[in-house]
Amino acid sequence: MTNRYKYWLIGLGIVGLVALLSWLWIDYRTTGTTILATHFNRDRAVLINQLRHQGRHNAIILVAAIAIGSAIPGVPISAIAILSGIFFGRWPGFVINLTGITLGNLLAIYLMSQFPKRSKPSRFQYLTDKLKTMRHPRLGLSIGYAIPMLPTVLVNYTALELRPSFATTFSCIVMGSLPVSFLYAFGGDELLSGNIKTVILAVVLVLLLVGLYEIIRRDQRRKAQAD
Repeated sequence: MTNRYKYWLIGLGIVGLVALLSWLWIDYRTTGTTILATHFNRDRAVLINQLRHQGRHNAIILVAAIAIGSAIPGVPISAIAILSGIFFGRWPGFVINLTGITLGNLLAIYLMSQFPKRSKPSRFQYLTDKLKTMRHPRLGLSIGYAIPMLPTVLVNYTALELRPSFATTFSCIVMGSLPVSFLYAFGGDELLSGNIKTVILAVVLVLLLVGLYEIIRRDQRRKAQAD
């Protein structure tokens, strides 16, 4: 495929994403307006229960929206994935996020493989090299998907360069997506329930993800010294 088709696909993806989010907005508009109007001063449990029983078809719509958002470079997927925790609660939201993010990254890798190779963006060059030159590059991929601060397009590009098997790529994406899927789903749920303990846990998790990024840097330095 030519790069012209790439821009068409991105454009269609954005249109599809907007359409899916608009569908969700229409389905949840009435309940959401009620929640904002009451400020949860009364009947909090009733309103949350009403919000989370709007129709199971919305879970499929949200998975599709997260998948498309994950496949489009530059889309702030956290803003979409956090809705899963709000609309469906912690664990159902976690499953929705994990499914959507995994499918989206697999789709992105496949589509990237169909277009002509281009030189890597210079601002991502050193990050790509760190992932590729780790002593255990597959571990680096998993960590890369787990760190929200790293652009997903960078990690997908690295996966394409390493050419692992489908099973390996799938497992790396799933393992790396576990913590961020947890973080977004539980964070969305806490926007409604206000449990301070889980908020603290989410902060700790973010710090752990930053620590994982440091593992990449240290591993790369050790490998360079060994070479």
